[in-house]
Amino acid sequence: MNAFRNKVILLPMTAGLLLAMAGCGGAAQSPSPTHAAGSATAQTAPTSAARTVPDAKEIFPKVTETVKSATSVSIAGDISRDGDTVKIKVSGTRDGSNSLAEVTNNGAKSTMLAADGGNYLKADREFLAQNVGQETAGSVAALVGDKWIVITDASQFGNISIPTLLNSFSDKGLAEADFGTITDQSIVDLKGTKAFRYTSQEAIVWIAAEGDPFLLQMQPQGSASQDTGTMIFSEWNSVALQTAPAEDETISIPGL
Repeated sequence: MNAFRNKVILLPMTAGLLLAMAGCGGAAQSPSPTHAAGSATAQTAPTSAARTVPDAKEIFPKVTETVKSATSVSIAGDISRDGDTVKIKVSGTRDGSNSLAEVTNNGAKSTMLAADGGNYLKADREFLAQNVGQETAGSVAALVGDKWIVITDASQFGNISIPTLLNSFSDKGLAEADFGTITDQSIVDLKGTKAFRYTSQEAIVWIAAEGDPFLLQMQPQGSASQDTGTMIFSEWNSVALQTAPAEDETISIPGL
């Protein structure tokens, strides 16, 4: 049987946007209680708090440090690029040794599990068809049933993982990217959480306004951005560990 072909699109629209904005020049406007931020306004109405919004150049380095030192996180995204759409929900440790990643790519669904030293895959018929062809997909689906497929090389199914997404925070990315001048900054309510919102020409970023300055949400915007959608970050340093499936819940297929 031929090995699965990698059909999972990469997501350059990741946490690296925050660093890109940190390198932007120009002064930000004063916080505006009536500022609208695209589709996010319904859930991110400015709060009445009198707290001053820190300058981006002050808080972004702190956010970078919380990302670099994080031990675990959950990331959910709904991203479109050039006709491709992908929904992701990935939670796990920074080193990738323990994680659960659910991906829907152009209608094809797959779930990747890493736990207790093993890697496992569950995939629907459409995912199998996209990777091994319609005829082979039917026989594979019948053979696998509801079991996890034991895999030896998880990278062949894409690069959507906690290490990949968090490692996009890099000095190189900051030096090479520019998403425009920050045009607004304010304190908002993000689904019940106080957050600092920074808007630039090409991205909007929400950062926790209480406690450690964790990254909460990102949204690209503007004609120069190749991606549309939202990335949501939660459970910083508090993701529960996964456990490997029992042996009778797995199946091995030659070539994987």
